[in-house]
Amino acid sequence: MEKYGVWSINWGIGLLLLSLVSGCQSSPEKQYFVLTAMPSQMVSGSTALEHDIGIGPIDVAEYLHFTQLMYQLDDGSLQRFANSYWAEPLEQGISRVMSINLSQGDRRRNLVLFPWRANNTPQYSIKIKVTSLNRDGNNARLNANWELTNNSLHQTLAKQNFIAVTNAGSTAAELVSAYSNLLTQLAKEIEKSLPQNSD
Repeated sequence: MEKYGVWSINWGIGLLLLSLVSGCQSSPEKQYFVLTAMPSQMVSGSTALEHDIGIGPIDVAEYLHFTQLMYQLDDGSLQRFANSYWAEPLEQGISRVMSINLSQGDRRRNLVLFPWRANNTPQYSIKIKVTSLNRDGNNARLNANWELTNNSLHQTLAKQNFIAVTNAGSTAAELVSAYSNLLTQLAKEIEKSLPQNSD
C-alpha cells in the first residue's frame, strides 16, 4: 500500500512537470520592434563632417513610455499588441531615426544626439515633442511640435506643429512601419527649415 502511495505521488508530480513544460512551450514568443529610417539614396564612400546639428531633447507623451506596443482607443483606454515590444525606449528610437533621416539630406551634417556636453554644443539643434503617436482606426497619426534653434546665436529659426496620417495596417509590424513612415515625413518637413549649406 505504501509503495502504491509513493507511486501515485511520483505520477502526480510527473504530470505536473509535464503540464508546466508543455505550457512553456506553447507560450507565444515575444517580438521586438525598432523604428526604421527612410531608405538611403546615398552612394558608398566617405564625406568630411562639417555642420553640427543636434537632435533633441526628444519628449514623448507619457503613455508612449510603455515597453509593450500600445495604442489609445476612442474611450481613452489603451489597447496592447500581444507579445509585441519596443526594443529600445521610444524617444531613443525617434532620436536615432531622425538623425539618420536628416543626415541623408546632406552627408556633411554631423548629427549629434542629446544630451551633449556643455562645451560641445552643436551650432543648431532640433527639439521635438511628440504629443500623440497613435493608431486611429485604420490609420496611424503623428502630432508633434518641433523647434529649430541656432545655439550660437540663441535664436529660434523655426517653430512648428506637425500633423501627419498614414495607413496603419492591422498588425504590430505594420503599425511600427507606419510610425517610421510618419517620422520620415517629419524629417522631410524639418529639412525645409534647415540652413542650406553652400558647396
